[in-house]
Amino acid sequence: MRRAKRLRAASYFQRSSINSHAAKENRHATQRRQICLERQTKRKAEHIEEGYEDRGVGKKEAESRAWATVNKESGGGEKSGSGRGKAENHSSSRKGGRAGGAAAASRTPAERSASAKKAAATRKRNAASGK
Repeated sequence: MRRAKRLRAASYFQRSSINSHAAKENRHATQRRQICLERQTKRKAEHIEEGYEDRGVGKKEAESRAWATVNKESGGGEKSGSGRGKAENHSSSRKGGRAGGAAAASRTPAERSASAKKAAATRKRNAASGK
């Protein structure tokens, strides 16, 4: 009787040590996945940022827009928990390539110039007011 209890107790402790080892392995795998996703997200943001800079957007503004695009596509990063993953939506990336030239091409040079002057005045006004 005593021997059976000792065997049961020993097997319980062995099982718990195996379970804790598996939990540690799982935690390390999760951390590795997070690091990998962070690197992937940074590369994606840098690539989008380069695209904005090629179109003439300033460095800070390009970085800001790039991260906004990445967050919009991914839904704000990875969520913990089972079944919470969602497919990425790349509509904003697709739209960025199309929208830039079409709007400007359909307007006359005078309209584009007037629009640029209005935008410059707005930026100047906002800078003066501290926005």
